[in-house]
Amino acid sequence: MKRLHIERFYLNRLDDEYPMTVRITLRLRDAVDEGMLREALEATRQRYPYLCMRLGVVRDDDLSEHYVYEDNPKPWVLSAGRQPVRLFGDEAGGHLLAFAWWDDCVALDFSHVLIDGDAAYRLLRTLLYEYCRRRYDEGLSREDVWVAGDTISPEEHTDPATLPRSEKFAEPSVAQKPQTQTQRPHVVNLSTEAVSPIAERKETVLIRLSEDQMMERVRAFDATPATLLALLLTRAIARLHKDSANMGGATADSATTGGTPTICVAANLRRALGVPLAHHSMVGGLFLSLSAELAEKGIAEQVQAFRQMVAAQASDEQLQTYFWQTQERMDRMEQLPTLRARYEAFAPVNTLMCQMASCMLSYVGKARLGAAERYVREMVAEADSAYMLVLEVSAAAGRFTISFSHRFATDAYLDAFLDELRALGLTPEVADRHPLHLAPIADYRSKKS
Repeated sequence: MKRLHIERFYLNRLDDEYPMTVRITLRLRDAVDEGMLREALEATRQRYPYLCMRLGVVRDDDLSEHYVYEDNPKPWVLSAGRQPVRLFGDEAGGHLLAFAWWDDCVALDFSHVLIDGDAAYRLLRTLLYEYCRRRYDEGLSREDVWVAGDTISPEEHTDPATLPRSEKFAEPSVAQKPQTQTQRPHVVNLSTEAVSPIAERKETVLIRLSEDQMMERVRAFDATPATLLALLLTRAIARLHKDSANMGGATADSATTGGTPTICVAANLRRALGVPLAHHSMVGGLFLSLSAELAEKGIAEQVQAFRQMVAAQASDEQLQTYFWQTQERMDRMEQLPTLRARYEAFAPVNTLMCQMASCMLSYVGKARLGAAERYVREMVAEADSAYMLVLEVSAAAGRFTISFSHRFATDAYLDAFLDELRALGLTPEVADRHPLHLAPIADYRSKKS
């Protein structure tokens, strides 16, 4: 049994409305062979014993409650069909992740309590390798792929929050030293100021782009895929809200306050903390704003401004400060004796998120699926959050796939974003659209170990 630390940030927030689960789907070259996939999944499970966990709750003598991980000997669940199983509970064998298959697709559903996108990519590399060497090529190269029989380094499963801090973060309390950053402007809050009515639930629109085409534009602007896409999305939001205000169509608040389109870009904390192998959820946020002044400049200047914002916020010291501040906040939260009290204390977080950024973008990086990538046609990641608009970007098999998950009753924001892509000389293809339906979670706050 292992007491949880880094995972508490998500555990204190999860609920039925925002379960913080993610689905990553690999669309393969051929129809899935279920038997071979089951064999591959078992071999994969043997490589990652620290992901074979169930969540428990312990109660101390003073009745204070704490989350723990317990070893879970049950096999990972592999279900047939698109419908995800409920994680944490009996459907998933108590696991915090599960797998599904249908037609030519294999999907991983996981909780952010267990892993993040970076760790999920490693897991999928192993599964894909194990499956493809059985299905296609026994001699398939395993370079850069972790497989059963490897020596498992403690660095993979040691919680970074339990490691010693460097002196600069030990005293005085880092929580008393706020991060150095410019004051954030009032942002365009898409939960209250959208130019489109809010729909009852989110929809995911899959947008495909040629990797060669996309990277040619990225190199031309000396950008990165994340900064370029983030900029295009903020440009789209800026244009919609400027046009709406000029035509008298915006809400009174948005028209008079001059909100700034701001995007939260997910940042991997591993490098800054010196823990490249850590499997945990290690995600921070960078906030990139398109001010009215910047909006008047050319796109090349805007790209460089966004890159400067990233550099200013993503230094090792800034990210380390962010990480240890978060851990100290969670330590203080532990002073509330019950899980329910901590959840209620976190209740304002979703509202605050929408006041800090208009939307969110996550790009883990090129999938680098190894020799088995030749058998993959597409990789798709889908996720949700309190933001009305979430972009998950995947890059594999020669294409970028953008999951544009939104909660708007019209295509205003989608069309504006597609227009920005086309204006840059890109040719986006809307490949599919469907209701966002991620794995639900079972009640875990009432569990007893």
